[in-house]
Formats: sequence, structure tokens, C-alpha cells
Amino acid sequence: MVKEVNLEQMLADAQENFTTGYMCSESVLDVLNRHYELGIGDEAIAMSTGFPYGFGDGGNVCGAVAGATMALGKVFGRTVKGDPAYEKCIRLVRELNDDVHAEYGSSICPELIADYEFATPERKTHCTGIVYACVKSFAKIMERECGIAVK
Repeated sequence: MVKEVNLEQMLADAQENFTTGYMCSESVLDVLNRHYELGIGDEAIAMSTGFPYGFGDGGNVCGAVAGATMALGKVFGRTVKGDPAYEKCIRLVRELNDDVHAEYGSSICPELIADYEFATPERKTHCTGIVYACVKSFAKIMERECGIAVK
């Protein structure tokens, strides 16, 4: 992992991802992986493809929140059964979810985009803000928990 990240560059890269072909979950996971050097392979980006629109348009959690959750899991998750590390991971994921909820009133995709026609630029702009919120929350958590400076 890195010692420092540039938040403005991460946000610019997230917007570029989100406006040129990646969906929200892919955009967030890719940017966090690249900027934090998490070592997540392309297969994980592919695994995140089904998360947008509330998990395959299922009316559930926002894909950007899901992508950031995957990145938190990479850093704080467990690979050994019974490892109590899950407790910290769950707490940090909840913090990220709460950060998005505090800013947008929800982290559930259909609630977040209820006031927008899906295929409009206004909805895309609104969702870009949610992508930003996820990147910022992740950066805040990583700075506090791992000492990775945010400039």
C-alpha cells in the first residue's frame, strides 16, 4: 500500500471511470485499488459488475457503496474462519454506509435516484456525487486506520 493519496486525482479518476464506461461499483473499486495499490486483480473488478442499480437492478444497496465495501474488505477483511477481524471490517463498512446516508439520506440505490429519470445526465451527475462520497469516506477511514495521508 501507499503512504499518501491525492484525493483530487482519485475523484477525477473516479469521474473519468464513471463517465466513460464503468458503472459505479467498478469505478469506485478500480480507483481505490489503483490509488491505494491494494493488489486487487481484474477479476475483482469483474466481480463488482453486478452491483449497480441495487445489485443487478434489485432495489438494494448502491453499487458505489458495494465497491467501496469490497475495497474495505480487501484491507480489513478475513480469510481465516473464525478470525475476529470481521468485527473491525463490519464496523468500518458501517461507517462508510453511515457517511453516505448522512450526506444523501440513504444508501439504497432506488431511494438515492428516486427523483431522477435514469437515462438523464442529471442522474449521472447525482450518482457521480455518491461515487465521490464513497471515495472520500474510504480515504478518511484509511487515513485514520492505516495512516495513509490524504492530500
